[in-house]
Amino acid sequence: MKRAFLICLLVTVATLSGCGSGTFTIRHEEFQATDVCDGTGTLEIYLEGGAARAKAQSDVQTHMLKDGMPSIWCHGLTHQFVGTVKMAGYTFESDASEPLQFKVDRNRGYYHISGKGTVTDPSGKVTTLP
Repeated sequence: MKRAFLICLLVTVATLSGCGSGTFTIRHEEFQATDVCDGTGTLEIYLEGGAARAKAQSDVQTHMLKDGMPSIWCHGLTHQFVGTVKMAGYTFESDASEPLQFKVDRNRGYYHISGKGTVTDPSGKVTTLP
């Protein structure tokens, strides 16, 4: 009986620990990491004049793997959304005190790492994070 209870407890804890950051992923061609560069640091993504804009929030560094220009889609960069931002048919509505943050990753896709808010996909499905 004790063993069954412990197994149930471990499964529950493992399941709950996976419910937070990193579980919501956008796998859309517009949100793919480029193969041109790798990067570190955080970019703020915000809406200005109806268009999504980005600015460095911290010391952003990029390493070029191929000829070309650095991109906001360099593998490894973090995107932090400010306010409501529309990109490629998705709407990101970020909490002011805990903004949504997503990681650009070649293997995992574009995934939520922290922050609160909602993401509405092009079909209208709303996901509340975390």
